[in-house]
Amino acid sequence: MSTFTPINMDTRTNEEMDIDTGVAPADLVCVQVPQTPRKRGRKRASETAPDSPTPVKKAKATPEKRTIPTSYEEAGREDRLLLQMKDKENKTWSEIREAWFGLTGVQVGGSTLSIRYARLKANFVTFTPNDCAKLFEAKKEVDDKLEQERWRMIAEGLETKTGKKFPVGAVQKKFKELVKKGNSAIVAKEEDDEA
Repeated sequence: MSTFTPINMDTRTNEEMDIDTGVAPADLVCVQVPQTPRKRGRKRASETAPDSPTPVKKAKATPEKRTIPTSYEEAGREDRLLLQMKDKENKTWSEIREAWFGLTGVQVGGSTLSIRYARLKANFVTFTPNDCAKLFEAKKEVDDKLEQERWRMIAEGLETKTGKKFPVGAVQKKFKELVKKGNSAIVAKEEDDEA
């Protein structure tokens, strides 16, 4: 059986002579042939990936993100400096930014440190179980107050529209009755017809 020999492959051994030149391949000297210049210069090898014909875009170095600590003990020097300068020394944000740059070497934007300060303060607050209970009580009181204020404003609006004065409790009670009966849509439709 015959073996396959590709036609584009040089199958001669080192001992064979080159028919065209009459010289053995070991005696040949390589000469570098000059290339035609390109319009755009080729990138240096250091800017391209190895074995890649096209250049690779260099990655920009992003600054390391500082996580916001959850307690004062976890806070680093720069966060403690920020808290001290704002709380105790009452410095301006521009003065704090300069000190931050001196300590970290990182230039920050205008609102970066003020936002970081607010987050630090929020993270450092601790709630006791008693505080949590009081939180729910305070929310309920505010919700109740808003509900009363809401119905007072509705009663005033009703007085403006009808010219009659109604007690807040009566307005709230009547509204609940109407909604329960499903008359709220009818009432709204009648108001549209009158207008």
